[in-house]
Amino acid sequence: MYREVVSSFIDTPAARPLLGMLYGRRRIGKSTLLVNEVETRNGFYFEATRVSTRVQLDRLGTKLGDHLGVGRIALDTWEQALQSLLALGAKGPVPIVIDEFGHVLEADRSVDSTIAAAFGPGGRRGKASQARLVLCGSAISVMSALTAGEAPLRGRAGMELIMHADDYRAATAHLTDSADLRCAVQVYAVIGGVVGYATDMVNFDLPDGARDVDRWIVQRILSPGATMRNEATTLLAEDPVMAGAGSLLHHSILAAIANGSVTAGSIANQVGKTVSNLAPALNRLVDAGFVIRLEDPIRDQRPLYALDDPFLQFHFAVLEPNGALLRDRAPDNVWKNRMRASFDSQVRGPVFEAQARTWARRFASTTTIDTDSRIAPSSVTIDGVDYQLDLIAATDGPTPSKRMITAIGEAKAGESLGLGHLKRLERARTALGQRAGDAKLFLFGTEFDPALLTSISKRSDVEIVDLDRLYHGD
Repeated sequence: MYREVVSSFIDTPAARPLLGMLYGRRRIGKSTLLVNEVETRNGFYFEATRVSTRVQLDRLGTKLGDHLGVGRIALDTWEQALQSLLALGAKGPVPIVIDEFGHVLEADRSVDSTIAAAFGPGGRRGKASQARLVLCGSAISVMSALTAGEAPLRGRAGMELIMHADDYRAATAHLTDSADLRCAVQVYAVIGGVVGYATDMVNFDLPDGARDVDRWIVQRILSPGATMRNEATTLLAEDPVMAGAGSLLHHSILAAIANGSVTAGSIANQVGKTVSNLAPALNRLVDAGFVIRLEDPIRDQRPLYALDDPFLQFHFAVLEPNGALLRDRAPDNVWKNRMRASFDSQVRGPVFEAQARTWARRFASTTTIDTDSRIAPSSVTIDGVDYQLDLIAATDGPTPSKRMITAIGEAKAGESLGLGHLKRLERARTALGQRAGDAKLFLFGTEFDPALLTSISKRSDVEIVDLDRLYHGD
């Protein structure tokens, strides 16, 4: 999908220079995509580094001169640099990429204004160019701010593409042919769909089956020499939101969410803040792409929060709490005696619940679930006790309280679902009242009790989503 969007932008027939933006978290394949486009179309690619503007322009002048075969080009200002870059499109559409654009901004906060002027009416006058300039970056909050509000580039970009990690189905492409779905679901719970985590950062070593998962986690995630062991710390330190003032609070919020505090109130209580004082930091984490806000489909002003990356869930729920043990003891013993249980209870569950909702939104057929439904977690009160619902699908309506509920689901990984799970869903449907009267009940799992399967064999209001259906069916 992303490649098609970028190719379409480059191929736009407009006889003028165009500006595009591509951004998303690190290690998901942004640079690889853009380098491939540049190489295919004889374009120009420049990766910025964290240096001063003077050094950056010198590096760019050298790279541009090599590209043109004329030796180093002297570039004194970004205005000159942009004129030279846009001149590359004099004979037709050509991609020009400035990667890690956040480093450019870090050294010179006025560069976005210079770009805006170059793409404005005055900057284009008398200069024939079909250059397709793409600004690429990894700090989502920094890149999204370039076109927000009254920012100089607002209205200038013809493409603003946010790239995400692969979904759980696409992530299986990196597994070996011998890896089964029980293996796939556990690997996804550790590294999610980040391409770099499945390739370079684990030495292209992924487990070849469910029995190999423990070996792989110990060797490629927990061992002292494993790159992944410190990845979350490095990833968070690279983002200006996390590295700036309030970094301790941001880390505390992520840890609280990973360990089960998923409402604003419970997070605030966990980190020792009031909800109003917590809100700015929580919103920054959402804007930066580390946290996802899940709006309750059937209740107003009751959002839940989750980490938007399985590996961050793994880091804060499993890796970080056991850091001291890992420093003092053999990783295989710590994993077996301490961390495996935490992984099963605090990581596999939340990640599998998110997979269930992804399936409902993206892969379920229109006859299975109304694809126009709002799908998210919710809760229900039964006999005075609140119960979490992993999935609620509700039709559009004027207010959440007026929406009809079309589906209710429960998702369990590593646990056999039985009649007790079905009865809880039936009680939840009853407690939700008339608007849930026709709701289908969905049970997502890795194992199912034969008694459950027998009892629902002739029921049209209950659906089983096993691993095969989750990964291949609708």
